[in-house]
Amino acid sequence: MLYKRKPIFIKYIGLLLITGLFITINSKTSFAKMLTIDWDKLQLNVLSLTGEIQDGVYTISCAKNSNYVLDIAWKSLDWGGNLQICKRNQGTNQKFYISYEGDGYYKIANVSSALIIDVENSSQENGANIRQWEDNGDDAQRWKIKKNDDGTYNFIAKCSGKALDVDGGIFEESRNVQQWDYINSDAQRFKLEKTDFLPDGIVSIKKATNYNISLDINDMSSRDGENLQIWQTNESLAQRFYIYNLGNNEIRIRTVASGGFLTENGTNNGSDVIQSGNSSTPVSSLNTWEVGWNSGITLKNKESGLYLDIKDDSEKNGTKVQVREKNSTTASQRFIINQEQFIKNGIYEIASALGTTLDLENGESSWGTNILTWESNNQNNQKFRITYTDSGYLITTVYGLALDVENGSMENGANVRQWEDNGDICQRWWPKLLDGGYIRLKNAKSGKYLDVANASAELGANVQQYEASGSKGQMWKLVSTNFSGWFSQNGSMYCIDPQTNEVVKNCTRVDPTKPDPSQYGSIYDFDAEGRATWHLPIVSDLPGGTGPSAPIPTLTGDQRQRTLQLALSRLGCPYELLKAPTGFVCDGLTSWSVTTATGIRFRNGTQIDDQDMSWQHVYIREHNGLQTDISQAKPGDIIFWGNPANIENHGTYGSRHVSIFYHDDIMIHAAGTGLGVREGSITDEQNAFGDFIDFGSPYTLETSQCPIPHSIY
Repeated sequence: MLYKRKPIFIKYIGLLLITGLFITINSKTSFAKMLTIDWDKLQLNVLSLTGEIQDGVYTISCAKNSNYVLDIAWKSLDWGGNLQICKRNQGTNQKFYISYEGDGYYKIANVSSALIIDVENSSQENGANIRQWEDNGDDAQRWKIKKNDDGTYNFIAKCSGKALDVDGGIFEESRNVQQWDYINSDAQRFKLEKTDFLPDGIVSIKKATNYNISLDINDMSSRDGENLQIWQTNESLAQRFYIYNLGNNEIRIRTVASGGFLTENGTNNGSDVIQSGNSSTPVSSLNTWEVGWNSGITLKNKESGLYLDIKDDSEKNGTKVQVREKNSTTASQRFIINQEQFIKNGIYEIASALGTTLDLENGESSWGTNILTWESNNQNNQKFRITYTDSGYLITTVYGLALDVENGSMENGANVRQWEDNGDICQRWWPKLLDGGYIRLKNAKSGKYLDVANASAELGANVQQYEASGSKGQMWKLVSTNFSGWFSQNGSMYCIDPQTNEVVKNCTRVDPTKPDPSQYGSIYDFDAEGRATWHLPIVSDLPGGTGPSAPIPTLTGDQRQRTLQLALSRLGCPYELLKAPTGFVCDGLTSWSVTTATGIRFRNGTQIDDQDMSWQHVYIREHNGLQTDISQAKPGDIIFWGNPANIENHGTYGSRHVSIFYHDDIMIHAAGTGLGVREGSITDEQNAFGDFIDFGSPYTLETSQCPIPHSIY
């Protein structure tokens, strides 16, 4: 329903003037022949004079097919976001605030972005694109709104006199909107539907002048009374809110963090805004907010009449949000509120209210592996990728297999397992907000909920589906995390791409210690920014210390890391033949370290530390090749010394020495009688062992590759 902006007698005066002019013209035939009247334009001027369109929020639908409405493509918040038509979805990117600017012209702002509908580059041409842009007062952002006899409207750009037009008059998803000569065709006729600012649903609330700043609950705390603050936009659950539309542009705002409502904590200028209560908390003036517009959404508390306000108009993380008197000169009270996915696509631990965590039984990678609960251990088998789809959220294990209700059952107690993603909706789940920051996960097919059998807190409790019970066995918290490192399963090695967080099967990593790393069998640790770093083992990593009495360390990492851990643990052992793990000669150390770390038979004789460095040299040459540029050596490579002419034949004692490359100019080796196993300088010690010959890798996983797609520095 449309309301007249100006008093109705103004329109009547206009109509009387028109009627009088009509009578005069018809009574004087000769004058009538001299004067022609464009009645449409005359009507347009009268409507503009009276400001027929009341300031407010509208959905603008295509008159020819009202299923399609004006829409900002991709819900863009950026300057240049394209105006198009799409099927209506009640999103704020399909809502527009129309305000009368005087002189017969209106400004049209997209509610989602607070940006203004604009003719690109103030073009005069047919076909010029229509977009959203910052409010600059230009004629390209001012529109006459002409009402037709059938109640539809045309929008005429002030800068060009051309009409808003659906390209080709074709009404389909994502069809472009342009300007064209005004001909009042179906492509140029629209309906205006007055609407509320915000529908019910999950939203984010961002600063209108900087959408990189969002309203946020500190650390996603579920504490009653926790302050509302601002933080850099990260789309986390701490920045998700549920809007309850009470009608007449009054809303309540519930936090996902606690299930409580944003509430004015006092009614004084500068009072804090907190989360308070739960789903049973009644509507009150303290937790009710009136939605308005001031180049962005404003939120006025119904109790005090004060406005939601960012303290000191700061953009510093952690700044409190408060209520203050209306301030139209700063951006501290102007927001954009957008519909969002409940859960941001990402990796999560799914923690039960029972104190246990969703877990993949034995970490198995096979189809049908059971889902159960276990104590939290930060292992990849307790981490799940959650991805939004139109039919519900897909929840996959580290192996890319979906959380699946066995056989698509509709029954209570049906088992939940991992299975290949086959698109069936029994593998899709919808979240529902509960109190205390918990959610319930509803199966899209059965309507039943992810459930711990018998609400058991025991380790290994089975996970099933069951009808809503209100028990702790159906209450889950999502804790953002990442897959990490690498892991092996069923003979395959998996590793994590630090940029995409994708799990890649049968892969190795590249060495970040080199400017142009080649691909080989190492692995990365990942820092908080997702940058990949190879972890070089050091002595302090070995809780058992070093020397002949030190225990064999618990091995972690890839083959190179394990080899280095073993070699480091033997520092201080004497130079002795066939005494592993308490004494070593040079090729005994390399043989024992590589064989123990990898399972490769890196020896010639029957004992694990058999001495035959020429045999090791030939093995590497035949399997992975040898290199002569020592600057390209990687941690864990094997270095050979001696007379190159004497080592060509298998089994010939031609090499004089062999060592393990550690880093920079450092190697680990059994240096000789009285010296034992130690770290040494490649440059300083090479004369003691003859000429440097070459080096190479004995490791078997180097044929598969998983290159990092970005800089590792």
